Amino acid sequence: MTPRQRLLTAYTGGRPDSVPALADLSYWHAGNGGGKFIPGKTDGANRDKVATLLTLHRRTGAAIHVNLGSFYNEVHHPSVRAASGIRGEHYFHRLETPLGTVEEIREWSPVTFSWPITHHMIQDVEDLKVVRHVFEHLTYTANWDLLREVDAQVGELGLPLVQVPYSGMGFLMSRYAGVELTVMLAIDAPDELTETLAVINAAHAKSCRLMAEGPSQVMIHSDNLSADVQSPPWVLRHSGEHYARMAAIAHEYGKPIVTHIDGRLRGLLRTTRDLGFDGADAVTPAPWGDLTPAECRAEAGPRYVLSGGVPPGSFHPDVPLAVFDAQVEAWLALRHQSPALIIAPGDQLPPDGDLDRVTRMVAAAARATY
Repeated sequence: MTPRQRLLTAYTGGRPDSVPALADLSYWHAGNGGGKFIPGKTDGANRDKVATLLTLHRRTGAAIHVNLGSFYNEVHHPSVRAASGIRGEHYFHRLETPLGTVEEIREWSPVTFSWPITHHMIQDVEDLKVVRHVFEHLTYTANWDLLREVDAQVGELGLPLVQVPYSGMGFLMSRYAGVELTVMLAIDAPDELTETLAVINAAHAKSCRLMAEGPSQVMIHSDNLSADVQSPPWVLRHSGEHYARMAAIAHEYGKPIVTHIDGRLRGLLRTTRDLGFDGADAVTPAPWGDLTPAECRAEAGPRYVLSGGVPPGSFHPDVPLAVFDAQVEAWLALRHQSPALIIAPGDQLPPDGDLDRVTRMVAAAARATY
């Protein structure tokens, strides 16, 4: 099988000839001369960087699956004026409405090669009204020409996953308000928060259906979940209905949908499985995470796809190869319980990671036949 065939087989419940191996090398690329990606663009790693990313994937042998593009476009109502761009070392995203104006500001960090948010769009409960106005009038269009372009560019080296937007809660926590203010709003203004989440989720359900209707093969959703930030009860309370709706939409069109859990795992694998998701991306087990590989499988069950398995810190040259190899083999051993398995650096290869270790992981996966 080709890398694409292995991934698609694993995602759709089959048994590939060996464990698929993939990697997200975009962060390594950014930290090793790749330059700044522009967060306001909707094309993932930015189109000018995809060719270099593919060269890295060919060098390592790891399949590619994300940071190839976003295949939907936001269309704002005439009453909403949206603006974004770069001002020096800052990125801004501003929304002007008849109810007020909100703005997000990020500052480029040459240490982390990322754009940390320095000013959240939502500062108080009144700003929720502005956000609701934006999402109540938001529509989407698909960019399937971009997907076809990316699909041809990737070829058999991988499988472009089609992303759908954050849930309302994920959006507020990760982007618009931050964790602390979102929790305080849940305590101090629960009705306002609930209404805002419902409006955002209704808009994003439209995007989810649009992405399911087209030529997508596998869909991915990310709230950047971590059980120490969004516990299973929190997810069920604030996002459970929307998660189940996303899964139902994807399955209506015969598409698997996976979620991105790049933090603490306990309870979330089971929760997202029970809500209808078909797998989790970026799974990072112990000792960096809170579940062993065996515990991941026990919680997820046999049909839930587990993608990840190798802690990103283990790709650092100072980590003994014996430790790295043991972690790789512990994850690959899960194939004896279920073929719903993909191996990858659990979330991304960091800028100080060793590309040769990615090749080593890929070679081990190739030997891990069924």
